[in-house]
Amino acid sequence: MLALSSPPDIAAARTTIPVVGHLAAGFDQADATRVERLAARLLAAEPALGATRVFGPRVSAGVDDGPALLFEDHAEIALFAGGGNANLQYRSLLLAGDGDLVVIGGQRSPQFEAYCRDVLALGAPAVASVARTAIANSPSLAKRCATNPEALGAICRLAREHGRLNLVPYIGTGHAWALAGLIARRTGARVKVAAPPARLTRRVNDKLWFAARVQEVLGRAALPPSYHAFGLASLTGRLAALARRFERVVIKVPDSAGSAGNLVFDSASLRGEGLRSLRYRLIRQLRGLGWHSRFPLMVGVWDCAVLSSPSVQLWIPQREAGPPIVEGVFEQLVEGAEGSFVGAVPCRVPARLRERLAAEAMRLAVLLQRLGYFGRCSFDAVLAGERYGNAQVHWIECNGRWGGTSLPMTLANRLVGDWASRSLMIVQRTHLENPARSLRSVLGALDPLLFRPGATEGGVVLLTPGGIERGNGLHFLLLGAREDDLRRQARALEREFGQAAGARP
Repeated sequence: MLALSSPPDIAAARTTIPVVGHLAAGFDQADATRVERLAARLLAAEPALGATRVFGPRVSAGVDDGPALLFEDHAEIALFAGGGNANLQYRSLLLAGDGDLVVIGGQRSPQFEAYCRDVLALGAPAVASVARTAIANSPSLAKRCATNPEALGAICRLAREHGRLNLVPYIGTGHAWALAGLIARRTGARVKVAAPPARLTRRVNDKLWFAARVQEVLGRAALPPSYHAFGLASLTGRLAALARRFERVVIKVPDSAGSAGNLVFDSASLRGEGLRSLRYRLIRQLRGLGWHSRFPLMVGVWDCAVLSSPSVQLWIPQREAGPPIVEGVFEQLVEGAEGSFVGAVPCRVPARLRERLAAEAMRLAVLLQRLGYFGRCSFDAVLAGERYGNAQVHWIECNGRWGGTSLPMTLANRLVGDWASRSLMIVQRTHLENPARSLRSVLGALDPLLFRPGATEGGVVLLTPGGIERGNGLHFLLLGAREDDLRRQARALEREFGQAAGARP
């Protein structure tokens, strides 16, 4: 058996991004050989998959303890209209510390910055807003930084002063890597990007590409039945055929994130409808999502008897630094037909299933590492069946980026040393209709409940200010002794902040 495990308390090079391993995993020599051969075959077919040389000799994947530029940019994720959810743009501040620069794309929140500095004791990074202008008018925040003289000047001064810079993006897209290359050329500084190379980032976040890798590494049974559709005729025919056999079916825009590109159908609503009528119906609904007639699409079966929706959180270091690190298995809280993410708690499925999830996720992570992947990653799955004793593990998505679970988990490590030392609950309600409030008033009302590092054992941690200040969401982390108490507290806070439908695992 090859040991692919890591002891706990392994920290990343940046103390603001602590990595704490929890679940050991491994696989045998035959599995290791198969993964190595698969990686070699994929790199031979696509040599630029893990390449960064196009961005210059001083740019590479990695991270160290030098100053960092951090930002959250959704603009290159399909179907994220207007560059994504503005309420989430401050999440990068949770990974920053003294000497860093955090860039946001909208209005600043001085109260939230003061809260992170004074209450959470996260340090005092500089924060800059780079709004769209006539000169820098791209929806991409990274591209705006590259074309806004004032923003680029501040970034280059930081890099030039230290001779190095870490670039920590939400996702390692082409614009993020191009910005790293520009900084290196302008300053001569060494720039490390805490993300996988741009082409590999695109591939791992593509649901079709990921499904193919799951099948190669874990076998066909590790996926729900799913297929490529290269045109409307094949999409319509395949969907109709699946609807005759299964209770629910789904179409997925493969390069979107989470549930944003999902169309889920009760099969009964499709049976008996003519193919011509169904084709026009699908066109209308897909375009309603913001789809621009790009193929292929994924069409498949939507698991109905779902016992759990686990997400395995990993940190993937460079190969020479050791194996991937499994930081935890979390239960995603979802609601609505499409399974929209509204929060997470540590997964409480039987230990043998958690170990199996960790082991299978490790195999997938080792493959990505062999392809040149670096940084944060998570794999989403469902446990399908009527009972845990015979549950099927179906892997449905790779999140080759930061996300709604990994950011709060990492913050919890910063605040208490190890997220698993407390009960933990993440709440991300992005579609509430709550009254807009000043963050100052909310912090005042919550003052007795707020978590304070070193002073309280548990409490409320605000993760973003935008939903509160705009009146359209609520985003917080709860730390405490008992999960049942956290659930009650979450419900009370949701009632206080607005109308909220109940989430279901």
